[in-house]
Amino acid sequence: MAKHRLEGPASGPLRRHRCRERSASAPLPAETAADEVRGGQEPEADTSADTGSERLGQNILWNYLSGFTSIFGLLLLYPLAVSIVGAPSYGLWVLAIGAIQMLTMTDFGLGSGIVRTLTGIAEGPGASYERRRFVTAAILVFVLLGAGLTIVYLLAFPLYLAAVDVPDQDQHAVMPMTALAGCTLFVSMVGRGLNSVLWGLNRPDIERKAAVVSIILRALGYGAVLLTGSGLIGIVVVECFSLMLPPFVCLWAVWRRFRAPVLDRRLWVDHGAPLLRLSSVMSIGSLALLGVYQLPLFLVGPTLGLAAATAFGALMRVYQSCRLIVSWITMPYGYPLRVAEGEQASRVLKSCQTLTLGIGMLMGAALLSIPTELMTAWMGEDFAFAAMGLATLTIGLIAEAINQPASMVMTLRGSALRASLINLAILVLTLPAVWLATSTGDIEWVILGTVAPSLLLSAAQVMGANRDLPYRIQGQDLRRWAVMLAGALAYVAFAVLVARLLPSWPTILVVGAGLALMAVRMMRTVRADGQIVAEAAEQAARDEDPSRAEGPSPDEGSDQATPTRSR
Repeated sequence: MAKHRLEGPASGPLRRHRCRERSASAPLPAETAADEVRGGQEPEADTSADTGSERLGQNILWNYLSGFTSIFGLLLLYPLAVSIVGAPSYGLWVLAIGAIQMLTMTDFGLGSGIVRTLTGIAEGPGASYERRRFVTAAILVFVLLGAGLTIVYLLAFPLYLAAVDVPDQDQHAVMPMTALAGCTLFVSMVGRGLNSVLWGLNRPDIERKAAVVSIILRALGYGAVLLTGSGLIGIVVVECFSLMLPPFVCLWAVWRRFRAPVLDRRLWVDHGAPLLRLSSVMSIGSLALLGVYQLPLFLVGPTLGLAAATAFGALMRVYQSCRLIVSWITMPYGYPLRVAEGEQASRVLKSCQTLTLGIGMLMGAALLSIPTELMTAWMGEDFAFAAMGLATLTIGLIAEAINQPASMVMTLRGSALRASLINLAILVLTLPAVWLATSTGDIEWVILGTVAPSLLLSAAQVMGANRDLPYRIQGQDLRRWAVMLAGALAYVAFAVLVARLLPSWPTILVVGAGLALMAVRMMRTVRADGQIVAEAAEQAARDEDPSRAEGPSPDEGSDQATPTRSR
């Protein structure tokens, strides 16, 4: 296995010190000169990843801030938009934006392929130039994908609307709404590619910060629509602008690091075609998961009726939000898991697993202990019948906590095909399980059929990941996880007691506050893992430059090279 290096960028005083140091020296280093000759332009900008010890914690923090801002912001803004233009008019836009979300829900495995390839480019004289070539090819692939999906959307959506009873007062808005939605689809697809590049540079926080700003601007835009009376078109413009802001921020961030695209005759052969081959394997699992979370709804509707379908859709929205929260921890570990080696990589993997198990148990404790209070407070008394279904989602949350780190290890370090086939197996088990569960007429059995296959195949996920990166589980790890489980069960008992003593909303607030405190306590692990990545970077730099082992200067260390492996 060939060993490579990933150089991490300096930041703060260290970056400024190095800039002065480079400007003071007359000759360019050999590798910079080589890049300059190959690019035919000025010396390359820093295209390496950020390996600072605080980066992991910052990435997770911004994931949480933007995620909760998006979830709660959209929940609050949704009824406001309905009150501004009315339910029928906003429903027309919901159809349009829903189609976009379906098309952008998956990147067909291209995002993981970009991260895997970008982090595996070996350091050397032409590394910066080669990264620019790869990023150019990757963005071109997303541009072509976005253009194709946009054309399909612009042709198909008007045909679909022909079967919908559009209110007369909104007929004039159909064409501009469709055009704006098409532009949003194209920009969003390209934005997914740009964001994947930033993930490969260990900077996902850039897009997350932009997402927070976009939600705030959407709220301000609604106020402007109220003042101007611009109606449905105003709402569409505001929402399209807020959706397109993060992609444009990602474009600026990628431009700052890579500058103009590099186009040559071998670009597609060297980078475009290999990316598609790698991603074609990952797309199997990506599309399979999309089917797991979307197709059961179409089985529930015709068998259990619209009321059950509405309840099932609400429960799946909770499940998707909880899955997203688990991914806020898992995804920032992608870069450390890609670049760390040996026992350090196993330590990072076990830390990631501990955090996902912890957050999964915390959310499961809430759903298991006060499902009726949560369901009626959110959807009303009419949906109390779905409370047991909400509690059943706990099984799925534990499965997600186990599976997400394992799947990411296989995707980034080992056999992406193995991960995809496991996800396909989950889909194959889920659809007949849901179909059989609908015959019972109980929503909780349908939910069980939806989430149980993921838990049943968790062992396969872990064994597959263990082949690519050994967990090296020790007795202390098992004891830690057992204590976490015991604590979660104790908290369930506490929450049930509180629910008997207090009304619904005070109960929800008390339980939520306790879970938040426990989650903050878990973040100590994140700081330790960030230091592991920085130490790996410094050790790799010493391995490649033995003279540094005698005593590195204070200005060198955590921003140096980090080892990874090419697979």
